[in-house]
Amino acid sequence: MPEIKLETKTNGHTPSTMAPTNLCLLFLTTGGQNAENLGSDEEQIVSFVYQIFDVSNNKVVTLQQHFVRPRSDDISEHVLTEECKAQTGLPEENIKNAQPLETILEEFEKFLNVKEVHPDHGSRPACLIIDGPLHLRMVLHPEAVKKNIQLENYFYRYYDLRKEFTKFYKKEFIHCLKDMLDFLNLECDQSVEYGVRQCQEMASIITRLINDGHQFEEPEIIRDKLEPGICTKGDYVDDVTV
Repeated sequence: MPEIKLETKTNGHTPSTMAPTNLCLLFLTTGGQNAENLGSDEEQIVSFVYQIFDVSNNKVVTLQQHFVRPRSDDISEHVLTEECKAQTGLPEENIKNAQPLETILEEFEKFLNVKEVHPDHGSRPACLIIDGPLHLRMVLHPEAVKKNIQLENYFYRYYDLRKEFTKFYKKEFIHCLKDMLDFLNLECDQSVEYGVRQCQEMASIITRLINDGHQFEEPEIIRDKLEPGICTKGDYVDDVTV
């Protein structure tokens, strides 16, 4: 069995350990399985929502939502499974008429620059924060590989909101945003679209974390370089690879 040797992807940059000035909340939706099964069926991204959160002032700055058109030989066919439609209520026609993932990622890069929160060179750099690791590790990174999309460095480091929550409140068995909202006795707005609602819920949880004294320190790092080697069945393999 080949040994998997893991190397941090930094492209010459050492990941920052300084507390972020801003957080960029990111929430992805696929055309198939979502929530706890996100990415398990390898369906493509159909919604890309992000929100900038000013950590020093503990407030939301702005939110952007993009529908994403999947690659398909026949765009007239259904791009959402029946389960996805029932769970998310996303408008299928809007998704069929949207821009592809490559364009959405370019728009995201421009947005970060315009708002001066670019993680690598912004005056008030942001770090990604997501609800669990699946959005990046099981969805964005695998899809980018399939589509030959080169992701920016900042997609390889992020804060895991569930881990931050568990660490601060010493609360185990946090599996979703609702678990965190229920623990904090916070309400959620059901009137807004799926993806936007989740970003708003994340912002409410982050606001409470900061008010209660939590500090965001060490981000998670995604390691993506795999090298062949020799190992045994019992050898430990780090879990920070995609």
